[in-house]
Amino acid sequence: MKRIAFGAMAAAVTLAANGVHAQEVTLRYSEWLPPTYFMNERGLYPYFEEIERVTEGRVVVEKSAAPLGPPPRNYQLALDGIADITWGLHGYTPGTFPLSEMVELPFHSTDAEKNSVAYWRVFKEFLEPAGMHPGVHTLTVHTQPPGQLFNRVRPIGAPGDFQGLKIRSTNSGVANAIARLGATPVGIPVTEMREALEKGIVDGVSLTDEALFNFHIQEFVSYEMAVPGGLYNASMFLVVNEAKWNQISPEDREAIMSISGETLARKLGRVWQDEQDAAVQKARDAGIDISVPEGELLDYLHEQLDSLETELVEKVDAKGVDGAAVLKAYRDLSGSDG
Repeated sequence: MKRIAFGAMAAAVTLAANGVHAQEVTLRYSEWLPPTYFMNERGLYPYFEEIERVTEGRVVVEKSAAPLGPPPRNYQLALDGIADITWGLHGYTPGTFPLSEMVELPFHSTDAEKNSVAYWRVFKEFLEPAGMHPGVHTLTVHTQPPGQLFNRVRPIGAPGDFQGLKIRSTNSGVANAIARLGATPVGIPVTEMREALEKGIVDGVSLTDEALFNFHIQEFVSYEMAVPGGLYNASMFLVVNEAKWNQISPEDREAIMSISGETLARKLGRVWQDEQDAAVQKARDAGIDISVPEGELLDYLHEQLDSLETELVEKVDAKGVDGAAVLKAYRDLSGSDG
């Protein structure tokens, strides 16, 4: 009888353990852009479906019917557990993620796929160990294509052409660059750009060509200054609440990470770059005047903006990270040597 009782107890323990590993977990995703947005349709949504597939249905991502908070709070939403999984821009909260600014510098973006892969590798080697993403589990980081400057007032052909322009800035790095060039930066989330242009709050935007069409603002801009290597870039994150992540079995966490990290960074970067490449011709067809800075104007851009790199290295060094080593690794991996 003792042996039978012991055997029953062991079986119960085994079943309980198996039940833990088979636990079903639903991750609430804070949906802040339209479901038809290309990064949702071709990037994030297929990834969410892959999570369900590789975990055999044990982990499911549930999209919210409306944002669970404003876009600048996306990281905080995951940190606080208001949402379980969020995607967003580090630059929406200036100064909170100084280590992310290394991918936002001007002149050094190649394309979103190469930059995103390089960013993930550098994140894992340098930035995550330095505490860049406290309180969450990072599924991936990535970049957008090189960003440029658009306006509806005049083409930018000389240093003085920046004067008097009010430009929507993507992040603090862009705001700093715009101010140094002589224009006035205005911090506005991407979801509020159209209204700001309609009301004349801004004369132009820092953006990618694809965003002109995805956010339906092409009618409000007439000129693009297409800086070689980009005027800026943007740092993106996809994170999950740490406590929620720990509810997922180790086997399922491993399965999810097998389709995340560098694999996901590459996919998201490629989706974004493909959209951008197609949009450049669309911009020309829409009558937007695209000019590439050269001569005096290009010299002026470098005179005003090259020091941003030195300042960033000093800022990163102050966080206990070798800023020069991080930038060199990132650029070597992405081929973005300026």
